[in-house]
Amino acid sequence: MAARTKNFLIDGDGTISHSRKTPANSVETNVIVWAPAHPTAFEQARDATIFTRLGTRHSHNELKAAFETTPDINETFCLSVNNVILVFSASRDEHTMHCRKVLQMLQDRSMRADLKSCVFNSAKSSDAGIRLDQVGEHRVYMVINEGVPSTR
Repeated sequence: MAARTKNFLIDGDGTISHSRKTPANSVETNVIVWAPAHPTAFEQARDATIFTRLGTRHSHNELKAAFETTPDINETFCLSVNNVILVFSASRDEHTMHCRKVLQMLQDRSMRADLKSCVFNSAKSSDAGIRLDQVGEHRVYMVINEGVPSTR
C-alpha cells in the first residue's frame, strides 16, 4: 500500500517518488532514502571516484532479491534505485571488478542490463544520472534517479 505525503509517494517497498507537474503532464523522479547498514558503505560511496549506472528492465523487488541471494554483492560498492543499479568505487581496477560482479549476478539470474540506460565510468554519480545528496550530518543519502543524462 502506498502513502502520500505532500509531493511524495511512498510505496510499500520503501521507494519514494516525487511528482513534478509540467504543463504537458507530470514527470516522476525516482528517489530513495539510503541508510546503509554496512559500517563502511556510506564512506565508500562518499569517497568514490568512479561510477557506473546499469539500467535494467527488472523491478526493484527482482533486483533486491538478486542482491540478497548473491553473497559477493553488497552495499559497500553498489545500490539500486527502482530498476537502476549504481556501482561506485575508489579506483578503476576496483571498479572493473565490482561491475563484473554485478553484471555476473544479472547474467546468473537471466537478467539483463538495458544498454540504452547505462552510463559507464563517470567521474561523478550525477554524470551517471544518479544524485547522492547527504541528509544533514547523518550517514544517510537521498538517492535521486534523474535518468540517463542527455549528454553522455
